Amino acid sequence: MQLIKRAAILVASMLAVWGAEASNERWMSLLPDTVKVCRVSIPGTHDSGTAGVRFPMRHYARTQTMDLSRQWDAGIRFFDLRPKLEDGTLRIYHGPADCHLGFEEALLIIKRKLEQHPTEFCVVMTNSAGGGLEGVDMTMDDINSLFPTGMLASFRAEMTVADMRGRVLLIHRDYQTNGRDWPGTVVFGWPGNGSSHHIRMVSSEGKSAVLWAQDYFTDGGKGSYLDSKWDKVTGLISEFASAPEGVWCINHASGYTGSGISTNIKRNAKTTNARLLEYLAVHKSPIGIVPMDFPPQELIDAIIRINR
Repeated sequence: MQLIKRAAILVASMLAVWGAEASNERWMSLLPDTVKVCRVSIPGTHDSGTAGVRFPMRHYARTQTMDLSRQWDAGIRFFDLRPKLEDGTLRIYHGPADCHLGFEEALLIIKRKLEQHPTEFCVVMTNSAGGGLEGVDMTMDDINSLFPTGMLASFRAEMTVADMRGRVLLIHRDYQTNGRDWPGTVVFGWPGNGSSHHIRMVSSEGKSAVLWAQDYFTDGGKGSYLDSKWDKVTGLISEFASAPEGVWCINHASGYTGSGISTNIKRNAKTTNARLLEYLAVHKSPIGIVPMDFPPQELIDAIIRINR
């Protein structure tokens, strides 16, 4: 009887651990502290705050069905937030589409998740959707006011998992008024609808790193996008496998076919996500940060498993 009882307790414990890991709320707890963040394979979402986009803009602007909280629970640790200054406040937009989510609200969701799961960390990229320099300055101010200093990671090229636990690293695609400090790092030279190996990530303290990025999001409806997109995704994955020490990588699986009223985000997501899932069954080297549209759970899990 005692043996049966012990076996039952063991099985229950294993199921409890499996259940916690299956939700991916704390998958980073298994990462060694000494691993460099730039070599961690991180599942991300492109235009992360678009779950709330409403009709008639959904077809053209919604790239996610999960809200930010559900994305975290699924394992997402890179969030692409695009604030727009509107009537004195910052709201999340995708192009002209209102996502019905405040920028502060989005940050508070991420903050609560970090507080609840101190083994974890995340990367947040900001990209202004409108409001000019005033909007960019307010973006930085909101971040500094909502996060205590200890939760904002100080950037350096070879920062480790230990440096990041319980923290958020901010990466900004816009830089604010000269003379003002910014949390995290600003990128200089982001590729417009293409890829580059010459992007610089620079902190307010002057620490810098090289970023390789691929963000080829459309061919303007020429019809060959899906194959050319896939070539760029796999090309950067292959190159990053032997990247020099301290190089960072953001490799977008996101994009869309067609143009105008024929814009189709889901078509690329369905095809590229399926190809990537199959590819990762045999590819085991680090792949950096991968922002996705409508990522299926099995693909998020496959990216996480590379780290194990």
